[in-house]
Amino acid sequence: MAKAHLGIALALSLGFSVAHAQSSKQNPSWGQLTPEQQKILAPIQDEWPKLDAPRKRKWIGITQRYPKMTPAEQARLQKRMQEWVTLTPEQRRAARDKYREFEQLPPAERQAIREKWDQYKQELAQKPPAAPVQESTAPAESAPAEGGQAADSAQPAPAPPGTEPAAGTEPVAATPSPQQQ
Repeated sequence: MAKAHLGIALALSLGFSVAHAQSSKQNPSWGQLTPEQQKILAPIQDEWPKLDAPRKRKWIGITQRYPKMTPAEQARLQKRMQEWVTLTPEQRRAARDKYREFEQLPPAERQAIREKWDQYKQELAQKPPAAPVQESTAPAESAPAEGGQAADSAQPAPAPPGTEPAAGTEPVAATPSPQQQ
């Protein structure tokens, strides 16, 4: 009887060990990755503990394809990973949703969208870079307004002639306010 209990206990402990090993392989911690995998996935290291098992498996699959990629493809992947970790969870969810929508389109529509995107990228590459906008370093209060009074800093300076915005438009802030972020 004691041998039977010992046998059952041993079988259960071995079963638990095997199940735990399989579980940790499917949802590995950062330390369980190989040095090569860690190097490839370095941009998402801080996010790794937050990822669920299917996403970790996806990233591990990418590390297996990575050595077969061209250097340009590898650089693009690294850049995309760095951009991805800067997104908020809502932005990531929206990107995943858009991708799913795109994948649901008929092949002809997907191809048309890809062609438009390629055309857009070519047009951007052909345009010369825009000159940076230089802001005045003098504070608005120090310059007298018409009539000799100090300018109201809450009022924007008038636009040069011929550059007024169209009727009904409002200027757009260069950076979002903390409430918008």
